Amino acid sequence: MQSRSFAAALAAIAVALLAGCSGGHDRASDKAGGASAPVVLRLGSNDQVGQPSGSVMRYFAAEVARLSHGGLRLHVRLDAGGDRTPASEVRIIRGVQAGRFDLGWIGARAWDELGVHSFEALQAPFLIRSHALLDRVTTSPLAARMLAGLTAQDVVGLALVPDELRHPIGLKHPFVAPGDFRRARFRDIPSRVTDELLRALGARPVHVANIAISRMVGHRQLDGEEVALDLAGSGSIVTANATFFGKALTLFAGRKAFDSLTSEQQRVVRTAAARTLRHTLANPPWRGALARFCANNGRVVLSSKRQLAGLEQATHPVYAELQRDSQTKAMIAAIRRLKTMTRPDPPLLVPRGCRYRPAATAAAGGKVRSPSIVNGTYHLLFTKADALSFGDPATQPENMKGYPSVETRVLNDGKWRFGGGLHGTYSIRGNRITLVAPAFGSRESFTFSFYDGTLRLRPVLPMDRGDQWVDAGEPWHRVGPPSALP
Repeated sequence: MQSRSFAAALAAIAVALLAGCSGGHDRASDKAGGASAPVVLRLGSNDQVGQPSGSVMRYFAAEVARLSHGGLRLHVRLDAGGDRTPASEVRIIRGVQAGRFDLGWIGARAWDELGVHSFEALQAPFLIRSHALLDRVTTSPLAARMLAGLTAQDVVGLALVPDELRHPIGLKHPFVAPGDFRRARFRDIPSRVTDELLRALGARPVHVANIAISRMVGHRQLDGEEVALDLAGSGSIVTANATFFGKALTLFAGRKAFDSLTSEQQRVVRTAAARTLRHTLANPPWRGALARFCANNGRVVLSSKRQLAGLEQATHPVYAELQRDSQTKAMIAAIRRLKTMTRPDPPLLVPRGCRYRPAATAAAGGKVRSPSIVNGTYHLLFTKADALSFGDPATQPENMKGYPSVETRVLNDGKWRFGGGLHGTYSIRGNRITLVAPAFGSRESFTFSFYDGTLRLRPVLPMDRGDQWVDAGEPWHRVGPPSALP
């Protein structure tokens, strides 16, 4: 077995999207091509292929091409900050400042890593809890004031675009009250304010490069994440009514690149940016996120009013620090005023099958049974046809190359051994078997049937989808008594 989890890796992606033309151009070729050659602007984005906000960038690129009648084109590079550093958004900023990119598209949260305070009010803990309020802030005069803070960074702010709300996501247990966060290893995108928010709750912020996420999740080195529903992993647990903050995206241009454009070209870029904001408000990328999360075996839990109050109280020191800056203090006050004039989002309707149900509660009433009833050496045949039927992550290209494959597993009096040197313990209560993997700090339960030498497992959700495939995607065929692995 290659690992405990085949969860989807956030692989390094560098994809060029050209709006309205068939081939790319750099500035040197533009000049050589004469007056008829289009000017191609390079935009660096931290987004990955398939993320909802990618459609927003495609719209912006199309508008630039349309408004300029093909005279301006956008070359969009995804994952432009690279996958080997957690600070990929800062790398994009540096790339725009150095002229490697003409424009950038990153989360507003990252600017405080460079000492920009004008966006920090957006990160104030539990202040922006609804998409309606986030939309209102990004269309209010506050947006222009926030973007003006970029002047000292030698860039031009073009638009502040609403994205998704960010929630606490548990990988194995929910985070609903301050006590749940104590000593928890919580992944967040580098941002000084978000780091302080997590520390105030008692968690330890962990900055992880995209290339390392799957490994750390698979080895149980993370307990939770600060993330949006659309980016949450399979089998994770979201506290849907606890919103850390509302994420906004900044679209900006390098000062030198922007000044090199004609006044008409600058107007085109600014107009396209404004229309992109309006397009996003009318077609929010978060629409349908809850349904997609539930379909990905995610589970939803809600904090009580008392628990929410406790979370807010724990983050008071973060406010004290933020409000030391007079501009941030004024912006927080302005957002609070907007909040009183903004209709809240509709009540959250959680599908019954998507609600979090602790495994301990679900297992109540079953009698403890001898683990020896499933003793044996088993073979599991993983086939391409079954992988295609199961879907992602079994169908990831690196996994499809390995089918068909046979794995040998041994169950013996409460101890299990799998290929690759993995081992642990198991117990049986009623029709439920629970596998404990000390190497990963995991404890996963399955309902099971055992008939005529075939053991079939069915995951007790929530559970990482990769683990569902690895452990329960194929039947276990008993080939003999417990033995040493080959």
